[in-house]
Amino acid sequence: MLSMVLIVSCGSDTSQNAPGTPIATITIRFGQFSGSPTPDLNGFYCGGWATNTTPHYSMNGIEYVYGKFTQTVQGNPVGVNNAAAVATILWPDGSTQVENATTGSDGIAVFAIPLRPSAINHLVQIQITFSSGSQTCTIPSAAFFTAVVASPSPSTTSTPSVTPTPCHRKKCMTPTP
Repeated sequence: MLSMVLIVSCGSDTSQNAPGTPIATITIRFGQFSGSPTPDLNGFYCGGWATNTTPHYSMNGIEYVYGKFTQTVQGNPVGVNNAAAVATILWPDGSTQVENATTGSDGIAVFAIPLRPSAINHLVQIQITFSSGSQTCTIPSAAFFTAVVASPSPSTTSTPSVTPTPCHRKKCMTPTP
């Protein structure tokens, strides 16, 4: 690995009256390295997220949670295909639920999680663990969502009337439909 050191030095006269001074000098020395190297990338990474962190609660509502499992190949992330993915859902009432999925060629696993009443206005956490052969990866932070009960907002849009407005001119024009 080629390394170098860059040294810059300046004189003591920094007067604005002497343009062009101080004269900067640069010394480059190859083969001397005293900095810390960039660490190698991990072999595998994983993460998870909910598509909507505040879904509207309904009896048959579903929240989709995604997980991604990648492997570093020649310095680039590549999805791990056919990896087993296990999502453990931690419900606010203290119960847990386990869902299983398999990653596609892009390394993504999709979990369809039926909403429960205990999720209303409470945080639901989803921990995901991937495994492929001897490799496992658990997401570093849980995916999450909080179900909400939304009421319809009042409409401020005017609704057209079918009753014609009286005409105050001598000759009224009848609107055409």
